[in-house]
Amino acid sequence: MIETLRYQQTANKIGLNNAIQNKNNESAFSTAPSFGGKIINFQSPFSKNEIGINTKLTTQKDIEMYNALTKVLSTSDAEQLSPLDNVSRLKKLDALLKNGTLLKNKSNDGSTTLENLYKIAQEQRTLNLDNAKILGQTIDALYKPETITQVFGDIPAEEKAKILQDPELDPRIRQNPSLLDVTSSGTCVSASFESHLARRHPAEFARWAQEITSPKESISFTINASAFNPSYLEAYNILKNMFEIKPEKIDFGSKNFDFTLTPDKNARTRAQIQNKHWDKGERNILDVFMQSTLMHSGSEQTYNSLIDKREGKFNSNPEGLGEFEKIFLETIIENEERLSMVYQKVDANQNLVGWGCDFATIQKHIIDTLNMDDDVIVGYVLTNETSGDTMLPDYVNTPDNAPNKIINGHEITIVDYKQDKNGKITFICNDTDDGLDELIEYPADYLIPKIHHAGYAAKIVEADYDRITNAVYGDIGTIAA
Repeated sequence: MIETLRYQQTANKIGLNNAIQNKNNESAFSTAPSFGGKIINFQSPFSKNEIGINTKLTTQKDIEMYNALTKVLSTSDAEQLSPLDNVSRLKKLDALLKNGTLLKNKSNDGSTTLENLYKIAQEQRTLNLDNAKILGQTIDALYKPETITQVFGDIPAEEKAKILQDPELDPRIRQNPSLLDVTSSGTCVSASFESHLARRHPAEFARWAQEITSPKESISFTINASAFNPSYLEAYNILKNMFEIKPEKIDFGSKNFDFTLTPDKNARTRAQIQNKHWDKGERNILDVFMQSTLMHSGSEQTYNSLIDKREGKFNSNPEGLGEFEKIFLETIIENEERLSMVYQKVDANQNLVGWGCDFATIQKHIIDTLNMDDDVIVGYVLTNETSGDTMLPDYVNTPDNAPNKIINGHEITIVDYKQDKNGKITFICNDTDDGLDELIEYPADYLIPKIHHAGYAAKIVEADYDRITNAVYGDIGTIAA
């Protein structure tokens, strides 16, 4: 559920009007602050509670599709080995079959991972992209979601010259071409969702990859209105009037909406550049299209992939996505009621002034979610104090250098946890902006105090939602961060 709308209807605590009026206080969580953690190699091919995993090709159709994939990969000199790790794509495909990923069908339209990979291999790709290349990139992400990154690639001089010749080019770029040099991207929310899809919803990830790199360059959805709001009309309002997504079909019987999400128009340029000039550590073609689609849809159709900037109603920060926009996308991805828990109290000057609940409650929300085979994508902040920077004494009382002044924010994904013999919890996390292809560990007592917000299935946190929201925002409430 998009809880801002629920409160507008009921207690009027975090209503959309307040979100708009206070958008100047909204923090976008974009580039990664640097803080230490332990790198780990963590493999979890099966969900803890998953049963009936299908690891064998039993139908003639599945056998034919699998054989077609192996043929495409084995006959492509450029794509037999992954440029990420020099591991054979055939070996990775075999691993995806053996761990049950290939035949999963938990996708919005019920298609399997295998079916979508087959379409990628056999059907035309947009921009005449190489089928084997898109297939290989999709297999790489499914095999190891930690390889997904938000790092933009550089644009060679000859490509910049072509961009600057476009008569419809954004005037800001023409006046300042250096805007094309995105050195620190704001796509951490969308990259986190991309890796989450690959890890938890592989069939859906493959469906995204197939549809979004097809000639139509869009991804279709059928979502029940109740995921957005109990009121059918309010759910429609959220889609059409707030996020500028017009439902293409409305089923009043089932109360389903059919709609599509699209990348911004400049994603094509970024994808073409990465097709020709990709370097290891940068986003690939698939990353460009998926992250652009999420950014564009979350920012009310205002994103520009060329400069990694957005506009929109709910966030005055031109980089990244805000908490309200993030939970909207999470609702679509999970196709269920979701709630965003805001834990930190942040004043209008972006100072961290307290928390809305205790450490144990936050930890319980996270662990309960992980135990249900879900990830927790969290937005954390660093202040002058928690960043590790040394402050001079005369800085302490100045507004921009106070110890509790928030100086950076970022989104990472908590994918699992472990507990030692003393009961101490350590979270296993994925960061799309740390330059690593591995998961990393953070002790709970280190990470939890830094978490500003996190998204959950409503059933996990609904009992605590009103109490914590009131504690953070007060009886009237505003969107302050």
